[in-house]
Amino acid sequence: MPAKLKFKLVFCSSEDPEFPATELNAHSPHTVGWQSARFCEYPQELGFSFAAPVHLSRLQVLSHQFKIAAKLELFVGSCPDGEKQVYNKCRFKRLGYLSLDNNERSNWQARELKSVQLDAYGRFVKIVCHACHNNRLNMYSQVGLIAINVIGDAASAAGSLEARAGLGGGPGAGAVYQAPGGGAKGQISALDDLTFDLNFDPRTAAQIRELHLAKERAVKAEDYDAAKRLKDAIDKLKQVGAKMAKLELRKKAAVENEDYDTAKMIKLEMDKLRHNISLGPGPQGGGQHQPDDYGGRQHQPVTVHDTGPRPSGEPVVRNPFDKMAGAALPQMSPPPAHHAAYGAAP
Repeated sequence: MPAKLKFKLVFCSSEDPEFPATELNAHSPHTVGWQSARFCEYPQELGFSFAAPVHLSRLQVLSHQFKIAAKLELFVGSCPDGEKQVYNKCRFKRLGYLSLDNNERSNWQARELKSVQLDAYGRFVKIVCHACHNNRLNMYSQVGLIAINVIGDAASAAGSLEARAGLGGGPGAGAVYQAPGGGAKGQISALDDLTFDLNFDPRTAAQIRELHLAKERAVKAEDYDAAKRLKDAIDKLKQVGAKMAKLELRKKAAVENEDYDTAKMIKLEMDKLRHNISLGPGPQGGGQHQPDDYGGRQHQPVTVHDTGPRPSGEPVVRNPFDKMAGAALPQMSPPPAHHAAYGAAP
């Protein structure tokens, strides 16, 4: 079954020292992404490698809100059989291109999320960024990508041979198919979607994934009481986790501004939340399975209080689970929390 694939950045044409390309290797609410060097030459190229040949079924790209490439070209490649798998020596096949909106309609506040459906095999992915859209905020004519997400699975034997032969597969040289609203065949799990890791801190994201797997095992065993308890635990973690992400970004902004009193208060609030969501022993059930029978741990009750209007500087984070039941993902997403925390755009 297709799932989130781990990759590593192996090449970039240029980078802004404050926004290095290695930022694309991981996803979190405080991911700042990659930006090209100021007044760079176009096109700009980014290269990514996988640990083994893979079958690519979906690619997600989150663009910067005003440092926007006019077009992104996508390539997949591998080195011929018997040769060392090195990025600058492999053969690439062009899959197609994506056109990005100039974002003027949102006054350069929203970030465009592109989700494209693929059917290709390879060991490397190359993204070529063409000239930027000009606007009053992009003073240095840069392009930027906040995050990249790849969905797929291990390549079959036939797929591996195809990849090594440099065939790659895919829709050809035209525009690649853009899944409507971010959807795709079979609708990928919300846990693998790019927005999940951009809205939850890594610790909470790992706990949610662990409990989700435990819930699936409970459902398979037809232990619906345990499944319900695990579902409730996941729902509470999602609520608290989104708040934790916001607090983390406010704390980071306070440290940047050397406002250590505020940073200390935020840290204390985060510690309190972590204590409340810590996983411990659950209620004793007569003869019933406990959630840990399925690989999860019992979740303590958590009460999430709405403290009323938030401070004006507190970022807004969209929880991808709020309306996930069969709903299509938005093409234009609001800026991730770190953008609002640092006030990157007016």
